[in-house]
Amino acid sequence: MTKSSLNPAIFEDWLSDQPAENQQLIRDIRDAIIASGHDFTEGIKWGTPGYWLPVISRRNICYIAPHNDYVRLGFFNGATMPDPENLLEGTGKKLRHIKVYQVTDSNRQSLTNYVRASAEHAIEDPNSLSG
Repeated sequence: MTKSSLNPAIFEDWLSDQPAENQQLIRDIRDAIIASGHDFTEGIKWGTPGYWLPVISRRNICYIAPHNDYVRLGFFNGATMPDPENLLEGTGKKLRHIKVYQVTDSNRQSLTNYVRASAEHAIEDPNSLSG
């Protein structure tokens, strides 16, 4: 695991268009993604921040999608990745997400663990990813 290839200027530009009341929550979720320790590349895809691993050909691992009263932390291989805390929601073929209403000391590590698990599962089985 190495340092991520993040794009703070692009992220902050995108974030500036989000409602002020969601901005800290979005930053906290991004921090949980970064804390996973994987070499993510960050970009804006489909109008939202996405994170992928160059080691598996830029295949998307996770994304952040703001909604009115929560922010979705989505996983492109959520249907087959571990879900030890039963947090994943969704019924798609491969996508699943966690609805995040706030990031607290008690759930921050869980979010990071899910990102780490998704990335590790994708490295082991790239076909687990949608797209």
